[in-house]
Amino acid sequence: MNYLALAVSVLIAVSASGNREHNETLQTSYTLKADPEREIAKGVVFHDKNENRVLDASEKGIAGVAVSNGVDIVNTNEMGEYELPVSEDAIVFIIKPKDWRTPVNKENLPQFYYVHKPNGFPANFKFKGVEPTGPLPEQINFPLYPDDGSEQFKMVVFGDPQPYTIEQVDFVAEDIVTELIGRDDLEFGMTMGDIVGDDLDLFSPLNQAVSMIGIPWYNVLGNHDINYMAPNDRLSDDTYESVYGPSTYAFVYGDVHFIVLDDIIHDSVPGSSRYVGGLRTDQMTFVANYLETVPKEDLVVLTMHIPLAMHGNSFRNSDQKKLFDLLKGFPHTLSISAHTHVHDNRFFHEGSSDWQQATPHHHFNVGTTSGSWWNGLRGETDVPHTMMRDGTPNGYSFITFNGTEYIIDWKVAGSPNDHQMNIHVPRGIVSNSADTTLLTVNFFNGSEQSVLEYRIKGLTDWKKMKKVDKFDPYYLKIDRRWDNFEKMKLMEKWDTDPSLAGETFPGTPMSEPKESTHLWEANIGTDWPVGRHIIEIRARDRNDRTFIAYHTMRVVTPN
Repeated sequence: MNYLALAVSVLIAVSASGNREHNETLQTSYTLKADPEREIAKGVVFHDKNENRVLDASEKGIAGVAVSNGVDIVNTNEMGEYELPVSEDAIVFIIKPKDWRTPVNKENLPQFYYVHKPNGFPANFKFKGVEPTGPLPEQINFPLYPDDGSEQFKMVVFGDPQPYTIEQVDFVAEDIVTELIGRDDLEFGMTMGDIVGDDLDLFSPLNQAVSMIGIPWYNVLGNHDINYMAPNDRLSDDTYESVYGPSTYAFVYGDVHFIVLDDIIHDSVPGSSRYVGGLRTDQMTFVANYLETVPKEDLVVLTMHIPLAMHGNSFRNSDQKKLFDLLKGFPHTLSISAHTHVHDNRFFHEGSSDWQQATPHHHFNVGTTSGSWWNGLRGETDVPHTMMRDGTPNGYSFITFNGTEYIIDWKVAGSPNDHQMNIHVPRGIVSNSADTTLLTVNFFNGSEQSVLEYRIKGLTDWKKMKKVDKFDPYYLKIDRRWDNFEKMKLMEKWDTDPSLAGETFPGTPMSEPKESTHLWEANIGTDWPVGRHIIEIRARDRNDRTFIAYHTMRVVTPN
């Protein structure tokens, strides 16, 4: 990538008259005092009327746009000018305001940054990083295009596509991307880390696949996206930066401020894949500086790969407390992660966590497009079954925003929109044979704020179900199936059968199950008339929406 060319072709801006209270809270300085050992990056954020990404004589700068070096933030003056100190390992970027949009490259990746790394990436890296960028340009200009800045918009969220091979990139394209092509209701998309699975050469083919959706696509760094040859955490994202730009940054749509966090603290040992979840001091300072510019009545959304710490997760508690301290003055917040390959809505409560507001903080851990790492038996389209370990089918999320309000939906890949739950009850219940028969419902997007009820149509009234933390019964069946395959040495027999030479076993073992946080059950007993009956489930989510699903129950005569 030619970063000198990019210097005249990035974008972001905010109108001095169109940002209501933002101008009262944004820092007013367009420059910072220089450190004698650091250079000064200068430039203009401008309205690129002819969209050629070059600051032409007739084009005017945009006032009040936030520009950052990854730590400090300044705001452009009335002429759209800014000045920022930079080190020899820095990225200068703008924070896209609500009334403007940035250009995108051919892979629909937003171009809002300039990488300044005169010496490039270390020579021992297996995967290339940023090529040497040379001297700092005299001007680093950022083009912006006007946008309507609507308070209502919808985004699509991928968790961990994580392809380890080019065929698994095909899985992403065929199983996920194809059903999103042609949609006109999506403003942008975001992948919540583990964009790929260790092979960073797959960034480009995966980007090509996702770009077919046709919307701007933002990315979060995951632990499988880092360069393991890095001698320290600061260099671990060098390959990521060469493709996507800064790994910690921010942008605005409507009244929503998205703060993207690289929360992978890489082990400072070249070749190590060890890490812990957390933030460096410079990242925390960036978050603090940016929040100083955000109106308190707006919605702040933190996006990250590793989830915030709860029940033994690996995010450092000290860093989580610092984040919660910074957010305590903001009544509207949301955080989003991925990483665990389960779908999960958790709430941090005042008193039982470091959260400091009466209204709980919603942390959404999005399920994965790759499900259980693209494992499982291949189906009729030659794509693995790949259900997640908590029984959630693989897919992706839509988040619909209206001002500071939001609604999250889970879309099962390859299924209609109303596939929101799986219902399990034993087949062939023997009438009056036992006191216990469990009806289990996995309401994929459910949470502690959901209510589930059931009835046997024509036989019972509505009855409330109990939320439990257990293994999903369908996933347990899948897990047992693979155990049996291994006991039978089925895969070994396949591989050694001469008649199957050259044929690969059509699947890979699934991961061990994990307790689901969105499972409900009820004991329906066996006191039922012989025959086929309809079980109706009524699920109410945290937004007071009701979902209905049906399952049949077969009751048989005792022997």
